[in-house]
Amino acid sequence: NRDRYTCHQDTRPAALWGTPGLYERWLPMLLFASAGAITWAIRGTTGWGGIDGTIVPGLTWALLWYYCCHRKGIDARGIVLWLGMGLALGGELGYGQYVSWIQGRFFVGEEVIPVSPITGYLWFVICGIGWGAPGGIVLGWALGGPATPRRWAVRVLLMTVLLAFIFNLGGSLLGKGIIEWLGGRFIQWCPGLLFPHADQGIYAGELDRHLGRTVYTNTQNFCVLLWWGVAMLVAAFQRDRHTLFAGAVIGGGFGPGFALSAAWCHLFAYAPNAIDWWKVWELHSGFNLGLLYAIVLYWSIRQVDKAEEAEKRSSALPLATPRTTILLGIAGFILVFAAGYEYFFWAGLAIATFYGFAVFFAVRLYGPGALAERMRRVSLIYSTFLLLFILLHGVCSRAGVFLELYGDDAIDQ
Repeated sequence: NRDRYTCHQDTRPAALWGTPGLYERWLPMLLFASAGAITWAIRGTTGWGGIDGTIVPGLTWALLWYYCCHRKGIDARGIVLWLGMGLALGGELGYGQYVSWIQGRFFVGEEVIPVSPITGYLWFVICGIGWGAPGGIVLGWALGGPATPRRWAVRVLLMTVLLAFIFNLGGSLLGKGIIEWLGGRFIQWCPGLLFPHADQGIYAGELDRHLGRTVYTNTQNFCVLLWWGVAMLVAAFQRDRHTLFAGAVIGGGFGPGFALSAAWCHLFAYAPNAIDWWKVWELHSGFNLGLLYAIVLYWSIRQVDKAEEAEKRSSALPLATPRTTILLGIAGFILVFAAGYEYFFWAGLAIATFYGFAVFFAVRLYGPGALAERMRRVSLIYSTFLLLFILLHGVCSRAGVFLELYGDDAIDQ
């Protein structure tokens, strides 16, 4: 919207703490952080699981991103779905045993042996990077605009590897999931790199429940950390500054923020029955990550401003082609289906197919000029629908417990 954007440029400040700076920086940060806190705390409660629960903060931030840009006359509808679904992938990563590690306790069967709290915090940092990295990388891809076929091929390869790590694919090829296979290789080659107390030989032979969880979780988190590093190197090689910035801030920034939030769990030892300190931790995690998304939002808007200042041209988006639109439709189908695969298979398949049909009919009915506008509209409307579906799915699951139709154990998380 040219008039609205011109107004935004006229009021854009140099002052850091003045009234314009308040609207440009600090209020969006407060908005994203507060909304992130309360929506992140939904994840992992009864009715919302890992990936599907992480869709709630992801799509909430995505809609706030769209709104903040809309107020400035910038059209951000096209990135809404990708911001939410990219972040959701991190929801599959585990970290529960790290809480006891930062308290100095390491479980081996029925025995508890001491471990340095620094080890626990280090793994919280690694896990936090793994949680934020897919969201930052996918958001960077969306912000960067259309890509060449070569970049498409590289991105498809990167996402295939990431999905293999997150969903532990490869059973038919390796005889077991890729994470178990890699975990076995790490135990053979360099156990001390990933697994505490490896020098005591406790990872030899059949692993108990605690050690098996340690091997699986540490291997998966480490693999996603490596994936983030490779994705950042690829972005640097391609001179993709949007992916570099979003990946560094959201991926790298959430690592320390995740570990900082975990410190709340120490209060279980001092006031175990006061409140649920784990939930306070999740509130704090959502607050921290919301701040990072607001920082990337501010930077992204400044990139639009700089382009306008340098070239004095309209920021109209390029035309969409049927081929790229179909590829995006397939990508969206896979990500949405993956979110519900573990918790609501058939419903997830149905809503993913719904998105696929929306893309298919858009390609069939609209030419290149109208196709881009139609797909931006589909992205916004479908993302809103998906957020409401996830919220209501959890509410309905919980309502069954409230009405005593079934017990808590009938619901995943």
